[in-house]
Amino acid sequence: MKKVLIAAKTTDACRILAGHISDGYEVTTATDGMTVRGIDISVYSFIFVSVPLENESGLELLSELRERTAAHLIAIVREEAADAAFRRLSPIGAYIITKPVFKGSLMQAIRFCEMHAGSEIEFRQRIAELEKQSETDRVVTRATLIIMGKEQLDEEAAHRRLQKLAMDIRQTVESTARDIIEGALI
Repeated sequence: MKKVLIAAKTTDACRILAGHISDGYEVTTATDGMTVRGIDISVYSFIFVSVPLENESGLELLSELRERTAAHLIAIVREEAADAAFRRLSPIGAYIITKPVFKGSLMQAIRFCEMHAGSEIEFRQRIAELEKQSETDRVVTRATLIIMGKEQLDEEAAHRRLQKLAMDIRQTVESTARDIIEGALI
């Protein structure tokens, strides 16, 4: 069963919002940011925050939550505040719903987030792959520069030397490059 956390200013607002969630979801509610901060949010698939909360706007809370969870974040805001909320929350990938909230709009937000969850996971994996490739490229470039300096070779020849050395010792080019940087080779 998927878990939903709802944070709103009053218990009545929490109760109403929780009533809009269809069967098949376990709902927890909170009326302030401090309570939400104290909850283990890693178990939740969806976190709804109706702003403002009791002692804060709630927008800061959503930004903090993004750093702690991969759950879908949904902000519930007044119509006149929707554009400002969008500008503030779009970098963290929060979905925006405007007040008044109806069951259809709440469930549509859940379905939208579920539908796009796969593409978000693929996107995060692609970012991780690109970050890894960037790190590998940085290490190989640094090792190539070391070879260029020590053996008085041009860049192309130094890179070929690195590749040949990796083949000779049966390691990856990246591992060989790290060994060169650490001074274990050459």
